[in-house]
Amino acid sequence: MKAFTSLVALAVLGNAFQMPQSKKWHRPTSLKSELSPTDEMCIENVAEFCLHESCDVEEYEALINQLEDQKAHFIRHVANVESLLIRLKDSNHPEHDPDEVTSLKENIKSTLAGAPSVTP
Repeated sequence: MKAFTSLVALAVLGNAFQMPQSKKWHRPTSLKSELSPTDEMCIENVAEFCLHESCDVEEYEALINQLEDQKAHFIRHVANVESLLIRLKDSNHPEHDPDEVTSLKENIKSTLAGAPSVTP
């Protein structure tokens, strides 16, 4: 029984001192973020160079793929922004209803106009 208890204790202690295994997370290609300005400038420079000089077919394909990825990223981003704008503009908040705002202003004006004067 002591041997079993010792083995369990050693197993628990052994697990406590093990280094956790690192889990690598790879971002799927559909979630690529936009390029930094430096990366974008490098791609533009290489594209200009390839237009004036001769480049390999692989370089052309790589440039086209990178630029198409960026185009797709910005299309998704603009679509998301437009969707948010439409939802915000179409939301029916009573505080933004022009008729209700006008009636509240008139109510405040009439209240202030009819306020009793305070005499000392």
